[in-house]
Parts: sequence; structure tokens; C-alpha cells
Amino acid sequence: MLRRLEEFLGSHGATYERVAHREAFTSQEEAAAAHVSGWSWAKIVIVKEREGLAMAVLPACCSIDLDRLKGVIGRGPVELASVEDMLRAFPGCELGAIPPFGRLFGVPTFVEQALVEQRDIVVPAGDHRTAIRMRVAEYLRLAEPRVDRFAVHEGQTFPAHPKLRAPTAGRRAAA
Repeated sequence: MLRRLEEFLGSHGATYERVAHREAFTSQEEAAAAHVSGWSWAKIVIVKEREGLAMAVLPACCSIDLDRLKGVIGRGPVELASVEDMLRAFPGCELGAIPPFGRLFGVPTFVEQALVEQRDIVVPAGDHRTAIRMRVAEYLRLAEPRVDRFAVHEGQTFPAHPKLRAPTAGRRAAA
């Protein structure tokens, strides 16, 4: 687990569970290794936009729609970040295991609505063998993301839409 993340969670009184799993390199493989639904496992995609880097967080079983994300961000073109950009911006993190807390690294965080409709979320913790599980409300409190729709279920042409729960009072809505 990334020390910087551990310190951040501790300093904010976060409630979470550490999840150890066999080494895996895609979000779907990690979800399977940890016995977690692809709807609850967070996949992090780093993009470049006009202002710099941004973090998009979506269910592991979905793909990002860069045109939709561009509309959500609302300022110019959006493209995938390079490996070099990620290595510079997320020191100490293994590629593909960046924790979805953009404020730790000074980048904005955008979260797919379908992910926050789950009860719990499981997120990478900086390496390919450790994740953390927490309530979605706790994740939203800590990450302070903008929530919107920008994902497509893999293999489909329609937006992501798992069986949704009724909204919980006090849940942060899209800004």
C-alpha cells in the first residue's frame, strides 16, 4: 500500500478495509482475484486535458468514453495520458494501480455515476497486490470527486447502468 495513501486515510479518519489479492494487472483481473464484482472495483484512467492531468474513475467492467468525459470536463480536448506523464505525476505508484484520490496528487477526480450506485467500492492502493474497500459515501467524502456519466459497459454501445439502488439521502450528486 502506498505510504502517502495510508497517511492520507489516517489523517482523515477514514474507515476502510485492506484487501490483499494475488498479483494482477488489469482491473477486471484484480476484481476477480479479490472476488469483487466488476461494478464495484474501480478502474482509474488518467487523461490529459487543457488544464493538465485529470483522473477518471469507473467500474472495472466498463470502458471510458473520452467524448463524454470531454463534455463532463468541459474545457477542450481530452486524450489518454502517456506513461511518462503518469510516472511524473504519481510517484511511488505502480502503473495501473494509482489510487483514485486525485487530491493526493493535485489532479481533479471524475467518477462514473454507475460506480457510486454501489454500496461499497474497492480501489487500488498503489500496487498490484493491495486494494482498499470502503463504503461509497466514505470514498466520496475523501476523494471529493465530480460525479457524472462517461462510461460504457464493455462490449456494448449503451451507457453503463447496473441495477441501481435508490439514492441515499445526503449522497453527493454531480456538480
